[in-house]
Amino acid sequence: MVLRTIPLRAVTGRAELGLEVRAGKSELDRPICWAHVSELRDPVPYLLGQELLLTAGVNFPKTPAEIDAYVESLVDAGVSALGFGVTPVYDAVPKELVKACRDRGLPLLAVPERTPFLAVSQAVGNALAEAQNAELRVIADSQRALTRAAARPRPTETTVRALATSLTGWAMLLDSEGAVVTRSGLAPEPSEDLRALAGKLRGGSGPRSASTHVGDDHAVLHPVEPSSVLIVGRSRAFSVGDRAVVAMALAMLGLLRREVDSSRGYASRLAARLLLAAGSAAESTGDLLAALLDNRAGQDYRVLAGVDVRRRPRVSPDGDFAQLVQLLGTPLVDLTGGSFRAIVAARSAPGHAALDALHKRGWLIGMSGVTSVGDLRSAEREAVALRRRAAASGQPVSADDESGSVTSLVDPAQARAYARRTLAPLTEIKSPGATHLVETLRVWLANHGNWDRSAAMLQVHRNSVRHRIGQIERALHVDLSQVQPRMDLWYAVNWLPPDWPAGAD
Repeated sequence: MVLRTIPLRAVTGRAELGLEVRAGKSELDRPICWAHVSELRDPVPYLLGQELLLTAGVNFPKTPAEIDAYVESLVDAGVSALGFGVTPVYDAVPKELVKACRDRGLPLLAVPERTPFLAVSQAVGNALAEAQNAELRVIADSQRALTRAAARPRPTETTVRALATSLTGWAMLLDSEGAVVTRSGLAPEPSEDLRALAGKLRGGSGPRSASTHVGDDHAVLHPVEPSSVLIVGRSRAFSVGDRAVVAMALAMLGLLRREVDSSRGYASRLAARLLLAAGSAAESTGDLLAALLDNRAGQDYRVLAGVDVRRRPRVSPDGDFAQLVQLLGTPLVDLTGGSFRAIVAARSAPGHAALDALHKRGWLIGMSGVTSVGDLRSAEREAVALRRRAAASGQPVSADDESGSVTSLVDPAQARAYARRTLAPLTEIKSPGATHLVETLRVWLANHGNWDRSAAMLQVHRNSVRHRIGQIERALHVDLSQVQPRMDLWYAVNWLPPDWPAGAD
């Protein structure tokens, strides 16, 4: 069992206690696991080691030889320090005790009359609690950093880098042949001995690890399934919290090494896809989502849906993904073909200027309103609908643009019912199909009936646009040269649910 400890100086440094170091001033970094009071002549059978032992001198040895034997037994038992309380038994710390502690290298503290032993014990307990809380904060911060790193492009490299930063040390990952996959934090070039030790570790089975020294650094090796080895090192030993951080990194690296193509941000796409598909069940992933987006200040989000409208060949899928991650400021991008969906923290969502900048780079975007974790699925549907409108108008569209429009005054269920009812006759046209006609109508209306601009956006001949609009007029029994039917149909095409005509509320 590993006990949490604090350095002795965490207690001696508390001015309110008034402790005076009478021996062992160079040993104040000794670890203390607890403060224990004992007036026994031989307290050793009741000690575990690493205690700050407190005594007021009741039943204390009298002769120098007895005092020397007493101190020697404490040192042999692993006691970290001795605290001696003056009065009522002794008016001062016995000189023989000071000499014995100096000779044996045992720190000796004089506890003044005004300081109860209970105050010393409470100080040790408080310091231990503070150390534990600090360790938990480090673990939580490291977990967030590692989770974000695993969802970035090239997640293996970024995870190893995040681990080295969290440990304030260095880290490297070796492959099945002992070659360096990635390293960070001034990690040295692995020696032949280190590679050989990694090879032995890789060939074992069950829970296992190995430790060694690399120069002046402590180094620990852990296998990463299926055949890699993680090595971490630094100048000081690793604590319980540090080992917990390493364990988290091992779990993430194991998944990445087995399943992730590190050059394509697969983990990010998968995370975005799962979160968007989870619906209300996503509430249980709120902490993870906040960690991925560094959203500790708030728990609100937006969903963006975009489409590539460049008239030139697209860059590679990897390049597109990396570009979107950088431009949107989020790792949670699900890129498929020429369209994407992304989740961003509401407080860092792109504004109109940023959406226009993305448009100049070839991405037309629809952005949902602010939503909670549990409503991500609904926000995704809203973003996709706004993306269709953006593609039709040639301009990015945000849900914020709707706040003062007629749409905001209409009940969503009634709006969808109106859209289905109004456009239902188009479902009876088998060619080119209802959804094809609706998209043509949306683009044509967004471009104010301009045949050439609509044809260019739809990438068809202007006569094809004329033919489709004619089909729509006949099926719906409307004259689209009039303002009223144009306005009614504009609302209808934009109120349609994403799965029309097959879906239902």
